[in-house]
Amino acid sequence: MPVIDEWTGRHAHALRTALRMTNEAFAERLGISPRTLTKWRERPELVPSPHLQQALDTYLNQAPPDAHERFAANLGLDERTPIDNTVLTQLNAALGDLARALARLESEDTTRSSSR
Repeated sequence: MPVIDEWTGRHAHALRTALRMTNEAFAERLGISPRTLTKWRERPELVPSPHLQQALDTYLNQAPPDAHERFAANLGLDERTPIDNTVLTQLNAALGDLARALARLESEDTTRSSSR
């Protein structure tokens, strides 16, 4: 789960969309006006007050796992697990085998076509 040291409008907008909430619902939950959220979206560098920083931390911590994934993706912090090197090696070997089999089939098809 990403940890936000200092929330900005960009982070707040990413959390709102990750939670799939409307501006109005998210603003109500934070106790602010929807216009404030719009301002944060328009000026993503704005830093909310310490009280709102705490509230945003709480809502992020309470969010379900799928919302955490969307939040990270919204911020470009995709937290997907990298593919294991063993699996990658097996996939590359399988692709090589498929390429050789396809080349053999194409060669056989060309040989049959030219012998007619």
